[in-house]
Amino acid sequence: MILINDFTPCGFGNKFLYYNNMRQLAAKLNVGYACPPWEGLTIFNTPTENMTSTEPKYLDFCLGEKYFEWKTISTREIFKFTVEKPPLIKNSCAVHFRGTDKFRVDRDAIDIGQKTQYYLDAIDRLKEEVNHFYIFTDDLEMEQFVAAVERLKELKLGYSFGDNTWNRQYFADDFVRMSHCDYMISSPSTFNIAAGMVGTNKKIIHSKEWLENRKKKNDRFWVELLENQDEDYSIWELI
Repeated sequence: MILINDFTPCGFGNKFLYYNNMRQLAAKLNVGYACPPWEGLTIFNTPTENMTSTEPKYLDFCLGEKYFEWKTISTREIFKFTVEKPPLIKNSCAVHFRGTDKFRVDRDAIDIGQKTQYYLDAIDRLKEEVNHFYIFTDDLEMEQFVAAVERLKELKLGYSFGDNTWNRQYFADDFVRMSHCDYMISSPSTFNIAAGMVGTNKKIIHSKEWLENRKKKNDRFWVELLENQDEDYSIWELI
């Protein structure tokens, strides 16, 4: 059996990927699995255990670096929503900005992965295809967020904000809405990446400069994303 003893203090996206790794490895080895409940799990029809008599093996904390290596079953098969799909405008795009503690713990994710020009160019790319932009952020003062909203106003494009933008208790609502958009302007955030792996099979835009930076640093998830066309999460376009 593959076991998670506990979920380290981390965000929803990290817990999602850690749980997914447990399920994928268990399926790959044809053994059971078990873990404690985690915050946000109730939005999915997803069990915490499938007990077997096989020898227990505790899974060290791991994220995207194991995604492609252990991928056995579709993430959309594992993570089926228990909540109804929210009403969305047709041809909608999720735009995600990850600030707050990222400025302290991962400056590259801000300075390279979320450059202002990346968001502006992505909006310009989609302005003829997308009818509405749903904006998701944890940082209302983030320069990139402010500039993107100004560009949407300038182009007279429809947009609205996720509930979690104003109240951090509504992260699950934002995740569900983001998951069901048709397009996504991605950020280097596990919350955003996880939303890309479930719900609607989206057309996802990524930062070309970020992917090149991650390739140089041999960051396994991003390197393998460049090399693989995964059924659940892939590059639609680099900008």
